[in-house]
Amino acid sequence: MRTKHVLIAMLALMLVSGLLEPLEPTSAMPPAWWVLVSAFLSSFLPFYWYRLDSEARLFLPSRWMSTGVVTLTPVVLPIYLLRTRPRGERARALLRCLGFFLLMILASGFGTALRFAVY
Repeated sequence: MRTKHVLIAMLALMLVSGLLEPLEPTSAMPPAWWVLVSAFLSSFLPFYWYRLDSEARLFLPSRWMSTGVVTLTPVVLPIYLLRTRPRGERARALLRCLGFFLLMILASGFGTALRFAVY
């Protein structure tokens, strides 16, 4: 699996999460299996991307960086990008990361919109 495949899987996860997660507390809750699977995938997929990218860049990941990617992805991933990208590519990498975070939010919103369009 390549890094692009992992990014596509993350977008798909956000889309399906938008479809299944309730917006209001009075709405029907998603199945318990989905809560567990989505929580696992929300931590695993960014970590898997990080491992693939670090191997491609010959970056030896530390235990703290790996733990941070699993637990605090929006904070630690930009730090990883700053440490692994050459000087001229750092700003572009951070902007692409921010754009992808926004794209994930849009995918979740699109899933929510689909849910309300169907029901």
